[in-house]
Amino acid sequence: MAEKLPLILLLASHLFVLGVLSMSILKIENKCNHTVWPVLYSWKSQVSTTGFTLRQGEARVINAPSSWYGLISGRTLCSTDSTGNFLCATGDCESGKIECPGTYSWAPVTYVYFRIDNNGINSHTISVEYGYNLPLMVVPSHRSRTCTSSSCVVDINKTCPNDLLQQFKENPIACSSACQKSNTPETCCTRDFKSKQNCKPTVYTKNFERACPLAQIYAYDDNKSTITCSNSTDYVITFCP
Repeated sequence: MAEKLPLILLLASHLFVLGVLSMSILKIENKCNHTVWPVLYSWKSQVSTTGFTLRQGEARVINAPSSWYGLISGRTLCSTDSTGNFLCATGDCESGKIECPGTYSWAPVTYVYFRIDNNGINSHTISVEYGYNLPLMVVPSHRSRTCTSSSCVVDINKTCPNDLLQQFKENPIACSSACQKSNTPETCCTRDFKSKQNCKPTVYTKNFERACPLAQIYAYDDNKSTITCSNSTDYVITFCP
């Protein structure tokens, strides 16, 4: 066994050089004037945490493994109720805890999706398809013509139509998408509207697009919101940049 160990180490080192064992470093930072509770949800592979507390000015580094496909969002106005359940006014993952294991229900919040080392490339997309709650920016470590920063930094809560606005103690805290609010085939691009030809922008999606033209706005949006980078790219994800 001792004679085989150097060969195993050599093979592992070779695979790492080839990028098979590569990973990306995600630095998540909070520049809001209040605490944010990030959510990390994974469809493929796993990261080390599913949710945590990030106070004003704090940052946390997460290692995203090769082939990770997941999302990051931020919860706000969170607290523990009298029964010990952890609840948030926006982005609540309904786990009753700071962590967010298990299933996930879409919420009217700002999302960023990541695919790490997917056939040799990374990609990320900021999305307000389900709504908006916080300004968000993603900055890659190695920028190029295709690998650029992406953001949605305008406070959409200030321009949100009254019928989509969520408030907390009379203060705007989130703006729901029309799909999230009404769940109709036309607003959600389902059934007869499940195609690029039939799924058209609405007065609601145009409000989001004016504010955040670099974000994904609705299901068949073609504004090229997905940013591609090399699989060696790390990222800084900033709430309230």
